[in-house]
Amino acid sequence: MVPNSSDILQAVIKATPDAIFVKDLQGRYLVVNQAAARFLGRSPDEIVGRNDLELYPEATARRFMEDDRLVLATGEAREFEGIAESESGAQAYYLVTKGVYRDPNGQILGIYGISHDITELRQARQSLEQAREALFRSQKMEAVGQLTGGLAHDFNNILSVIIGNLDLLRLRMQQSPSADPHAGELVEVVLRAALHGRDLIAQLLAFAGRRQLHAQPVDVTALVENVVRLIARTIGAGIAIATIDDGRGEVAMVDPSALEAAILNIALNARDAMPHGGSLTIRTSRVEVVKPPATGDDPRPGFYASLAIEDTGCGMTADVAARAFEPFFTTKGAQGGTGLGLSMVYGFTKQSGGTVTLASTPGRGTIVEMFLPLAEAPESV
Repeated sequence: MVPNSSDILQAVIKATPDAIFVKDLQGRYLVVNQAAARFLGRSPDEIVGRNDLELYPEATARRFMEDDRLVLATGEAREFEGIAESESGAQAYYLVTKGVYRDPNGQILGIYGISHDITELRQARQSLEQAREALFRSQKMEAVGQLTGGLAHDFNNILSVIIGNLDLLRLRMQQSPSADPHAGELVEVVLRAALHGRDLIAQLLAFAGRRQLHAQPVDVTALVENVVRLIARTIGAGIAIATIDDGRGEVAMVDPSALEAAILNIALNARDAMPHGGSLTIRTSRVEVVKPPATGDDPRPGFYASLAIEDTGCGMTADVAARAFEPFFTTKGAQGGTGLGLSMVYGFTKQSGGTVTLASTPGRGTIVEMFLPLAEAPESV
């Protein structure tokens, strides 16, 4: 026996993963397939005869009813996209096509709808956009690093000549009894400015990964304890400092002086984010990264000594956090700093074979985490 077209249509409606429904002019469901009923956690028989207000939370129901009104007003099929919520709290992104059905005389009898669940597609799209944004930031940082490194190297050569000649001039003036004492003071002022410029150039070279580092095995927990004693004297009494370690005594292969400077830079940034006091927590632990890197700024799979510094300050918006490691970027104003502190941290960790991440929430604080290569890679955590 050959099935008729009605039987075939019914079979397709039951089998399709898309939600299919038919409503009358009063918004009551006349036909509902299993896919539509499944989202509501009901059987089709429990839905037929009810309207949206009886089946969905009010916000979702009102939106569906407004969509129906627009379709009935024009008599034409339309697409709608949004988030549907069931009474149980389940949510799904949907793309639905709604249109009218008519009697043989063309009179509108109600509405039909075919709704496709695009939750996974939307999530995949968001993940792709996030990956693209992360890749763009990584490529931008690499390009800025190359440009910065070249300029910093050239300026460093110029400053070396200036500082060398100022030292010679100062020495000759000290050896000349007839030298103008005020000229000596001027030389000292110029020399201090040149030395400050050299320090800034050193931070730019650190960001570009061209700073001369002397890596050696470093007990990270012990180094943190020493740095905390220094921080405590400069960060202010209104900020409580706590250190937490996992007790494993992580030994990283890094330049200890550069690591101390990185911790100090992050701590000072945290201090500025907590003008009315707060807490600063420094955690050391061993972590294993198993996920392949999506960009050049992601850590490669393997074991690392993790050093995370968390504050309870004002936090950063997403736009500010995305630029936090850029050289000369600062939100502190003209008198607030050079904007090179975090860029130095970025360059130090990258040059050391690790990386650094930043997570921040406005009003809740910031976490800066350095991933440092271990002196000896363990076989297991």
